[in-house]
Amino acid sequence: MFLTPHVAVAVAIAAVVPNPILAIPLAFLSHFVLDMLPHWDDLGLGKLRERTVRIPAHAARLVVMDGLLAVSFAFFFIYFSFPDWGMALNIGACALAALLPDAYYIPLAFFGKRWGFILWVVRVQSKLQEKAKAPRAFGVFTQIFAIASGFLIAFQQILVRLPQTWQIL
Repeated sequence: MFLTPHVAVAVAIAAVVPNPILAIPLAFLSHFVLDMLPHWDDLGLGKLRERTVRIPAHAARLVVMDGLLAVSFAFFFIYFSFPDWGMALNIGACALAALLPDAYYIPLAFFGKRWGFILWVVRVQSKLQEKAKAPRAFGVFTQIFAIASGFLIAFQQILVRLPQTWQIL
């Protein structure tokens, strides 16, 4: 699954669960739950465990664009959660926790490094990815649905209560 759906769900979790002790592990676990849903991403990351070459240039560009979109999504809600610093930090921490399992691909995909623990995490991720393959139309739909759901939940919890926060100040 692309990075943006993971961040969208993590931001929604942070908005609904204000306690970071609960929200951050839930955001981390949500990554694996989302990867079990049928989805489409034709980046070839699941095949990295068998080969030593880096990902193709077009896939690298797609990963970077998706990463920028995911970070923008998180920063959008962080910005609008101010002046509530606790909520802003919770959103940022949950977004990072949700991206952590995919961050283990970076040394392997971009630099060709094959370290033991990283390979183990990549194998687990690859198995989840292989079992959740879907045709492009349905797979893209599930990712758009995850992004839209995360946005609507976060919007309701953060942006709708924003005028109330400003009235207090």
